[in-house]
Amino acid sequence: MRGYAAGLAILVFVLPPDVARAQERPTVALRGDVAAVWLRQAMTPGVTALLRGPALAGEARVNYGPFWLGAGLLEGRLDDGAGQASRRDLVEGRLAVGARALPWLEVSLGPLLRAYVIDSGTERWVVWQGRARVDAPIIATSLTSHVELWRALSSRVTLPPLTAGRVQGGEAGVTYQPPRGPVWLRLAYRVDNALLGAGSETVEAVSFSVGFGR
Repeated sequence: MRGYAAGLAILVFVLPPDVARAQERPTVALRGDVAAVWLRQAMTPGVTALLRGPALAGEARVNYGPFWLGAGLLEGRLDDGAGQASRRDLVEGRLAVGARALPWLEVSLGPLLRAYVIDSGTERWVVWQGRARVDAPIIATSLTSHVELWRALSSRVTLPPLTAGRVQGGEAGVTYQPPRGPVWLRLAYRVDNALLGAGSETVEAVSFSVGFGR
């Protein structure tokens, strides 16, 4: 609980007083992704399993002044090319509350829920993440870059039941916003890494996004 309280404190105290009191009408932003996902699992020293496959994702945000509330869902099907026995379905859901602390800095807090579904059972992850994102223009406001880093405040894996030793990751990408219109395009790469006992797990994804609103 102390980790959650610390994250909420960051969202509140990083905001300048005049920004925190800003009153605006709520707006909605939507995003759809197509992605290629890679999953690397090294549970035994010297032995690494690599699964990969396509995924679709979507995200919705409600913005109110500098604050926002968001929810996202990703679904994919991964395998190692060896046939039906290696296949697993990947499902990710994320909820977050965030704030634009500065014009170029955004912070957020919320849970990531991840599940790997196979015939013999389901491996479930619950990870509470604290995130920080930095935006930087490349060409005025039409082409911008971003780097986002996150780290787990707490984590739990249900199959087998254990706590990951360290869970962290990041994303880097570029966004094109036409001079007119609310539609924008994004290309991004992200990676998550977790230590599990003597092993580790890494999820990588390259995604192309189409968004509406900001």
